[in-house]
Amino acid sequence: MKVRALTFLVVPLCFASVLPPFAYADDDKRIRQLQRSGEILSLEQIFDRARKIKPGRIVDVDLDKDDGRYIYEIELLESSGKVWEMEFDARTGELLQLEQDD
Repeated sequence: MKVRALTFLVVPLCFASVLPPFAYADDDKRIRQLQRSGEILSLEQIFDRARKIKPGRIVDVDLDKDDGRYIYEIELLESSGKVWEMEFDARTGELLQLEQDD
């Protein structure tokens, strides 16, 4: 009885652990399509803009869609140890937000 109950818990968890890579692969494909179509700028272009504003190392990046507009969210680590959060319009590269992360 315990084995059967354990099977009902373990099997769904195994399937759940396999699904995220497929979602990421779809995201990568969609991002490449958006870049090729000119709907968003490349990460290299956004990284260049971010580093001109605050020199440092990019530690995290996300691409979100907010009210029909794609937004790159960047976290950058300065050599001083400060972490900055930046938001860029993914189509134009315009800096929308800059704030120090606590």
